[in-house]
Amino acid sequence: MGFSELKALPEDRIFAERFNVAPTQEVVAITRPPDSPSPTAELLRWGLIPHWAKSFDDGVKMINARSETISEKPSYRQLIATAAGRCLVLADGFYEWESVGGGTKQPWRFTVDGGAVFALAGLCTTWQPEEGPPVRSCVVATTEPNQLVEPIHNRMPAILADRDQMDGWLDPTVDARSAAALLKPLDSSRMQKEKAARAVGKPGNEGPALLHPEQDGLF
Repeated sequence: MGFSELKALPEDRIFAERFNVAPTQEVVAITRPPDSPSPTAELLRWGLIPHWAKSFDDGVKMINARSETISEKPSYRQLIATAAGRCLVLADGFYEWESVGGGTKQPWRFTVDGGAVFALAGLCTTWQPEEGPPVRSCVVATTEPNQLVEPIHNRMPAILADRDQMDGWLDPTVDARSAAALLKPLDSSRMQKEKAARAVGKPGNEGPALLHPEQDGLF
C-alpha cells in the first residue's frame, strides 16, 4: 500500500530503518492540518502532550488510548471530534509481551499482510512549552485483541483495515462517533506473529537482531 503523503518528509527521515521505536521517540504519521486541503506527513513525538500540559512528562503517560472511552476522556474527546486531531501512525510491525511464568516475559512481533506497512489509528495535538518551538505529539488508539493477539496480550493497536478506513479517519466530515466506530480489531487472518529478542525491551537497543530471540546475547 503506497502513501504518497510521505513525499512531504525528507527521505532520510522516513526510510531510516527502525526496529525498536519507544515512547517519546518520533514516529512517521499522516495528518490533516486544519489549514491543509489534503493529508500530509510529519514526524510526531509518541506520547501525547495535551495542550494544557506543564511539561514533557505528561506525554510519557499517554502512549495508548482505549477505543472504548476515547470519546469521553478529557484529553482525547476534542481531538477525535475533528480530522485535525486524528492521525495515521505508520508501522510495519508492533510488539506485545507475553507472561511466561517466573516473572519472565517473552516479546512477540506482530505484522500485517506479510510485513506490509499499515496504519494505526492515532490522535495528535500541538503543545507550546514556555520556551522553545511547539511540539507535535500523538497517542495510539487500542482495542480488544483479535484471536491471534489474545493469547499474548489483552489489548492491541487499532489498525485501520484499508484505504477507505484510513480516508474516513482523516475525513473532516466524519464526526467523533463515526470515527470511533472504525476502532476495531483487525481480522486475525491478515496478521502474523513471531518471537522477538527480549532486548527489545530496552529503548536504546536497535537493529535487525531484535527480530531474532536467539540473538539476545548480542545486547
